[in-house]
Amino acid sequence: MHDADFSNTRQKHYFFLYENARDETPWKYTLLHPGETVFISVCPTFSGRIVRGSLVENLDGTAKHNLGTWVEVAWELQENATAPNSTAIATRSWGDVSLLEGCDGGVVMLATDGSDVVTGFSRNIVKAAPEGALARKTSGRLVLGKTVGPEANEEAMRWELKLLDPLREAFIVQDIKPVIVTENGRWDLTFYAGIY
Repeated sequence: MHDADFSNTRQKHYFFLYENARDETPWKYTLLHPGETVFISVCPTFSGRIVRGSLVENLDGTAKHNLGTWVEVAWELQENATAPNSTAIATRSWGDVSLLEGCDGGVVMLATDGSDVVTGFSRNIVKAAPEGALARKTSGRLVLGKTVGPEANEEAMRWELKLLDPLREAFIVQDIKPVIVTENGRWDLTFYAGIY
């Protein structure tokens, strides 16, 4: 994971990993400074998301901190048929960049298995967004609103679809999910300008 957010140096850049269906408590988290890279390991069956955040909001024991860009990842174990005796286990991972629960900045997700498959975006689409497309995080900071559920923000969805390709860059509408895979179970994630 790499922090390429050089636009926001007054605030600490915390990133949180959440297992699916465990929205109240992060599984783990890390602090990065602009330009830093960290390797984060997960169990081989992890399924969840990585998000920006802050210690105050994300460690408050509630699920009120979902608004923002989600890097969704899941690992699966599979038998490696090319290994001697076919007993070795290889790990494959699936992932996408989701804006269904809002957008607080860009992320690029690259498969590291040699396929060079990539999804996500690096530009700051929050900065020039129309006022009607914005919503407040629990921290009070403005981000793009969520595009699904009872509080779906149609203007946020229109803005994102105007700027991004839903087939390649981000999960914006429920019917189109640009999921990619890395056969070696490792991702190169770069987080760009964002709101924590």
